[in-house]
Amino acid sequence: MGCDVIIVGGGASGLMAAAALAGQGYRVALLEKQSRVGRKLLSTGNGRCNLTHRGARASDYHGGRQAVQAALKRWPPKRIEAAFGALGVPCVADGEGRVYPMSRQAASVLDALRLACDERGVDTLTDFEVAALARRDGGFEARAADGRTIRGRCALVCAGGLAAPRLGGSGSGYVLLKGFGHVITPRFPAIAALITPPGPVRGLKGIRAEGSITLLVDGEPQRTEKGELLFAESGVSGIAAMQLARGVNEALAEGRRCAVRLELTEAPVDLAARARNLPKRPLDDFLNGIVPKRLGQTLVKAAGLDLSRQAATLTAAELMRLRDILTGWSLPVTGTQGFDQAQVTAGGASLRDFDTRTLRSLRCPGLYAAGEVLDVDGDCGGYNLQWAWSSAMIAAEGIVEALGNGH
Repeated sequence: MGCDVIIVGGGASGLMAAAALAGQGYRVALLEKQSRVGRKLLSTGNGRCNLTHRGARASDYHGGRQAVQAALKRWPPKRIEAAFGALGVPCVADGEGRVYPMSRQAASVLDALRLACDERGVDTLTDFEVAALARRDGGFEARAADGRTIRGRCALVCAGGLAAPRLGGSGSGYVLLKGFGHVITPRFPAIAALITPPGPVRGLKGIRAEGSITLLVDGEPQRTEKGELLFAESGVSGIAAMQLARGVNEALAEGRRCAVRLELTEAPVDLAARARNLPKRPLDDFLNGIVPKRLGQTLVKAAGLDLSRQAATLTAAELMRLRDILTGWSLPVTGTQGFDQAQVTAGGASLRDFDTRTLRSLRCPGLYAAGEVLDVDGDCGGYNLQWAWSSAMIAAEGIVEALGNGH
């Protein structure tokens, strides 16, 4: 079987590029190793698909920021919204600038892309895991493990990263690109829960609290995030904490010490006045109403205080110690959840090996890449899907330019 463009990977980037190229009249073969396309896309935004962020900037990304800058310039969020509107998916934004399909259903986004591919004649082949991708007769040949082959004039690798293996994440794209001489940077989980020693948080599983969390590396603050914190059996989750995972993994890989400092009050609290007003209140319940009860008990114990004591017995020094814990509880961080729970992969194919204007490989003519397989990862909030869409469109435009020139 022959075509103009072989696309490896039927996720967000692959589907977007396939629809764009087929819309230009090119014959496209979209190869997906799973039994259906877009499975990971269905889980994004808790099933609502936070498909971009109106305020996206290169500073919201890590890795190849030069490529991100080019992508945001050519395909900014507003243009991505318009592209989905043209596919029949009107978009709406929340007060923070996060953009969703009007239906608030990730399935709407996947269906629109899938239908566009079908309507434009994309040959979608599922259960086709590309075991090898090679140059053949001036083009490319993709071979499946079962021996099936597809030939194309150009190839676009959109095979994703290592995150969420149950939804298709694997290292297959890195292997294919490495075969053409591409450098693959170290990869580690990003947007993942933080792991701490279990002792301090063991009794807090399921407790949620609003506050801020600061990453400390060798005692120095690196990044602070605000929002809901969710305590787990052996660590801290919630988007605010998960945003720090990349920094944790980078620091630990360098042999540095990591900790987080939690500020668990949304407004200043006068604990001395509280003790005067509630003198008979046992410390077991002293912080109840400021933070969830179990969290309050944990903080009192972390301050070295007996839960059975009454508030009136607290000394000025003890009140200060308790205040310091409430506004700056520090926990060591020993790691993050692995790729099975992470939302995105940090690291990947180095952008130094690609023309950032077209995402064309500088090591192999006719080869392109887009999406998570590249060394770009964004913060939580629609940034990673924005990169998926914009990088796919840049690669598609680069392929159109190359095929139009007869390359």
